[in-house]
Amino acid sequence: MRISFILLLLFFCFNAYTQITQPLRYEIEIEDFYDPYFIVSAEENGIFIFKEMSLKSTGKEKVWQIIQLDTSLVEVNMQEVIIDSKFSFRGYDYQNGKFVMLFQEGEEYAEDLLFITFSVDQLVFKTYLYENLVPINLTEFEMKNDAVIFGGNANTRAVLMMYNFSAERGVVLPGFYNDRSSLLQIVTKSDDNLVRIITSERRYDRSYGITIRAYTTQGELIFTEDINAKDDISLTNGRVVDSSNGSDLLAGTYSTKKRRETSRGLFIADLSDPEQENIEYYNYANLENFFNYMKEKRKMRVKKRIARKKIKGKKLKFSYRLYVQDIIKQRNQNILIGEAYYPTYSSGSYGFSTYNNFSDPFMSRGNTQVFDGYKYTHAVLMAFDNNGNLLWDNSFEINDLKSFQLEKHVHVAFSEEQMVMLYLYDQQIKVKVINGQEIIEGKFTEDLRLMYESDEMKANSEDLEGLEKWYGNNFYAYGVNRVKNLRDSDIQLNRKVFFINKIVVK
Repeated sequence: MRISFILLLLFFCFNAYTQITQPLRYEIEIEDFYDPYFIVSAEENGIFIFKEMSLKSTGKEKVWQIIQLDTSLVEVNMQEVIIDSKFSFRGYDYQNGKFVMLFQEGEEYAEDLLFITFSVDQLVFKTYLYENLVPINLTEFEMKNDAVIFGGNANTRAVLMMYNFSAERGVVLPGFYNDRSSLLQIVTKSDDNLVRIITSERRYDRSYGITIRAYTTQGELIFTEDINAKDDISLTNGRVVDSSNGSDLLAGTYSTKKRRETSRGLFIADLSDPEQENIEYYNYANLENFFNYMKEKRKMRVKKRIARKKIKGKKLKFSYRLYVQDIIKQRNQNILIGEAYYPTYSSGSYGFSTYNNFSDPFMSRGNTQVFDGYKYTHAVLMAFDNNGNLLWDNSFEINDLKSFQLEKHVHVAFSEEQMVMLYLYDQQIKVKVINGQEIIEGKFTEDLRLMYESDEMKANSEDLEGLEKWYGNNFYAYGVNRVKNLRDSDIQLNRKVFFINKIVVK
């Protein structure tokens, strides 16, 4: 394995409004069959990259390698950790100088859990074992001070647990009894010491509402708050705004009463007065820029249809699947970002075979639909004030994206009054600059820089690449490339590398 680091020549995207630079790149040369790397931001403390080392692992134990890089992408520490082979890697998180890895016993459902924690100061690790009595399918994992909160679903019910490292004790969090409930968000970024759990739950009238529960890091339930929609509407997804008490505002998507797969619009709920529910609903048809991702002729046809319906006193109803990100607080604005998508399927045949030109009587011809990933269309942005009033909306076309996991793709950076939106696709950074509803700079692209000037990229693994927020207006892109270099005599002619590029938005 060869590890390389280089200070790249500054690469500026010059325009009148923003600059994007790629000053640094880090590479590890890998083989054709390699153990995949995982990456987690340690914010101003750098980056952790880690992987299982299958060549060193045995039937009884697994060996994991953890490398810490600083913000200049220089290695500052490396360590190997040995764990029992019955545990499989499940998740990770970082907060306030502590990095934690989560392992579970069991395949789909987690039985016993193993936590390994590291300090960024010296990469000293500690292990904690939690003997779990309630097997669950884990979907969420977060840190808060001296505790980790993790949860998922078991038999169509949301189940949440907490493990406190100081007390070395784990508990099942109380309060989750409803059938047909699902976990939406674990909120740990607030100024108080409470953890808030956001769930979608079915009510007695078969509609769906959102429930917020707050706990101490010892697992004690402090309060429960139910948010219900008006008649014939369900609240399908929601995110709370980070604030001094954690949950003054809730925003997300709503749908018809019994249909949760798609949404009809976005809602904003002011939770400052528990005695009075104040929810505003925004139909997609009423947003100023929601349909800007469409080609101009199609967009104008849709706008005319909406206008004709309004004249007749009717509403045009649109249904979208929206992946809602955590809400970003910027000055006096709260910005919700949702990425619109739809599932795609490919056709396949099954059940037909012949033997000596005769059909097998136990098989028959048929067709089946095979899931082929999620196709994204656009990201919608809504900004609202601290009282829940809509300030502006905008959108960002992302119709070249496709993935097999629903996950965050669009990231944002702020420069004075401007907002820079960016995502990564096929080794290109796609960028758009706005100021509220105003488009400052239309969508443009920048190629990811390679290590050396004479490098040529021969292949890129699209399903392994990604872009993540690092700290401030710094991001990192990562992936796997096959690179060719014909000019530099001291550089290998062909190499396959795992890479990290530092990206700075100014």
